[in-house]
Amino acid sequence: MKFLADFAHKRRWVVVALWLFAIVGVGGAAQSAGTAFSSSFELPDTESSRVQEILSKQFPAQRGDSTQIVIESQSQLTTAENQATIETLLAKVATSPIVDSIDSPFDPRFAALSSDQRIGFATVHFNDSAQELPKEEINKVIDSAKSFETTDLKINLSGAVIKLANAAPSVKTSEMVAILAAFLVLLYTFGSLVATMVPIIVALFALAVGSALVGLASNSIMMADFAPILASLVGLGVGIDYALFIVTRFRRAIHEGKTVHESIRIALTTSGRSVLFAGIIVCISMLGLFTIGLSFLSGVGVAAAISVTVSMIASLTLLPALLSIIGKNIDRLKIPFKKLHSEEEGGRSWKKWADKIQAHPVRWAVSSTLVLLFICVPVTQIRLGASDSGNDAVGTTTRQAYDTLAKGFGPGFNGPITMLADVSNQNSADSAQIAINMIKSQPEVATVLPAIPTQDGKYQLITVYPKSSPQSEETNDFITELREDVIPAIQKETGVTFQVGGIVAIFKDFGDVLTSKLLNFILTVVILSMLLLMILFRSILIPIKAAAMNLLSICAAFGVVVAGFQWGWFEPIFGTSAGPIESFLPIMLFAILFGLSMDYEVFLVARIHEEWMKSKDSKESVSKGLAATGSIITAAAAIMIVVFMAFVFLGERTIQLFGVGLAVAVLIDATIIRSTLVPSLMQLAGKWNWYLPSAIEKRLPKIRLEE
Repeated sequence: MKFLADFAHKRRWVVVALWLFAIVGVGGAAQSAGTAFSSSFELPDTESSRVQEILSKQFPAQRGDSTQIVIESQSQLTTAENQATIETLLAKVATSPIVDSIDSPFDPRFAALSSDQRIGFATVHFNDSAQELPKEEINKVIDSAKSFETTDLKINLSGAVIKLANAAPSVKTSEMVAILAAFLVLLYTFGSLVATMVPIIVALFALAVGSALVGLASNSIMMADFAPILASLVGLGVGIDYALFIVTRFRRAIHEGKTVHESIRIALTTSGRSVLFAGIIVCISMLGLFTIGLSFLSGVGVAAAISVTVSMIASLTLLPALLSIIGKNIDRLKIPFKKLHSEEEGGRSWKKWADKIQAHPVRWAVSSTLVLLFICVPVTQIRLGASDSGNDAVGTTTRQAYDTLAKGFGPGFNGPITMLADVSNQNSADSAQIAINMIKSQPEVATVLPAIPTQDGKYQLITVYPKSSPQSEETNDFITELREDVIPAIQKETGVTFQVGGIVAIFKDFGDVLTSKLLNFILTVVILSMLLLMILFRSILIPIKAAAMNLLSICAAFGVVVAGFQWGWFEPIFGTSAGPIESFLPIMLFAILFGLSMDYEVFLVARIHEEWMKSKDSKESVSKGLAATGSIITAAAAIMIVVFMAFVFLGERTIQLFGVGLAVAVLIDATIIRSTLVPSLMQLAGKWNWYLPSAIEKRLPKIRLEE
């Protein structure tokens, strides 16, 4: 760290120039290469993925995304007037350069009219995926369809393509809101405009380079379409936080009369080292997703790890260079009526709080643990699945289309089950009809469409509409029943082998795969993180306590997410209806939160350890450590929370789940965990906090967080 401090100080303009070059160079490369984010889930060796692969080959005309134009009339759609209007509508939509074909609601092959003929739909097949379609052309299709609305005809559109076109504020807007909110928190914390702007500038540099690198990486590894948003969210939060810790330590040294060079050295050899190892732990958590073996998740982990790594490097190189340029002007441009406090002055209230906890550590440890366990209770009822248009805000066209289809064709219409029959060695027509009759006899089935042969004639495609909605437990149970009971009976009768697919089956299989691999992933991340903490703090107890506290705070965050989004408590706030939690959310949230929670653990315990090395007094070191870091960790947590919440209002439910989960976890971690539970437990442990058997001590590499 001394080398970095010295280099950044002596070659400050070179460092700044290198970062400017990185922005231009990496940004230009990313612009030229483009991006390749995906909305699909690749699940190797699952039944639903095999079905999807076969269908994509056998029906190449339908490789692009599709949307449904849903039409509702007070009268019947088959009247001459309504039919003429609808056919004119479809003809106009068909002229769009992004439309490949349209399935008419009046074609009996598609069973696209309700029994009372008042509700129908036309399926529009596009010539590319939703992400690749020009947004302006999608909007033209929407406008063309909506222009035919009358007092009698109500028209709405559904599907991922329409959602993309109607997406709420852009990522850039959320980033600007997050930066503005962080700016206000920093301004209050520092009381100086100059000190406030430094972390913001560093975070913006890191965000620019990190976003470009994520875009480039998407061409080499599969990344989900929400990966760049999540990467920006995490990278921006940790970037500002890391810079905050280093700037705070720099200012303290300046206030103590140190030179600019000395202050940079002190900041990097203390807080800088904490930033380094905190960033490493976050990256370990993110890259631990590779243990799951799913490219979809691995890509998200890579994107987040890239953002965090770039933010960490910026804090250790660009930041000290800027501090060297600014020097003792760090407190210039003070805001009126805001007094600049020294660390000692600002820590007085935290010192009093620490003394209060240390006077009754058992009481505080037990009470805070009980509070956390209470918040965890909703996790016991978590239901994994996938959100769909039924979770959109009530007033949106996608939600109205969803509700109209459910009204006209039944709740299960929005989540059809695809059954693929291998009839290569059978009488396809007879076998398919026998299968359809047996499926129709199931009490959970509403409708079964006629079988459609594939191009090569080896398969028959049977579409089944259950009576229950796609998000209901009954639908998941029915898929299990199909696979375990119904299909074996059909195979015994016909000799035909079936595979079950469709969006509901995909997410069910996805959840099953993740559940089976979750324990190995958690153990990998926890063990590696504990090992690193053991090396840093030369302690057995600190890593165990840190892991336990992190798991408890993550569980509490899950509890809030379940209550808010699955039980519907947040519906009045965000407009999204209650529904299951995305199958991949628990494992993704764990990966991010375990790393972020360790950040504050490292910063707090590093300072306590620093005081312990000076005094060897456990009570004093805990008290001084909390007093020194309480205000700054609170400010850092506030920044994280406002950054995460800024992304919540993108209108994307997946991002809302992530944003709220991350914000709640940070809030819990910085308040109940770091300010109460950790100091009370460390007070109880006393000198045992720093116990490490000599046999282990000899085998561990020597790494210090402080000089």
